[in-house]
Amino acid sequence: MCIANTEATHYGMGLLVLNDWVSQHPLFFGYTAAQAYLPGERLAIAVSTTKGPSTPDGHTAQTITQRIAAALAPDHPIPDFG
Repeated sequence: MCIANTEATHYGMGLLVLNDWVSQHPLFFGYTAAQAYLPGERLAIAVSTTKGPSTPDGHTAQTITQRIAAALAPDHPIPDFG
């Protein structure tokens, strides 16, 4: 998935920068994953999911990671990128 590089959302050294978060979001062969690190809080989140016949469309690991981040660091949400 290609996204526009902006000051708030861009690639740097092979990682995706989403506001305050440094992250990666692989999606292939029926697996999704999301790793996100919030340096200012020393908070890391890692989620991996698989897709099945009734799995919702989209990047499910990213959705779960965003929900965890909202609970643990409400002042630093992970924005949507797609």
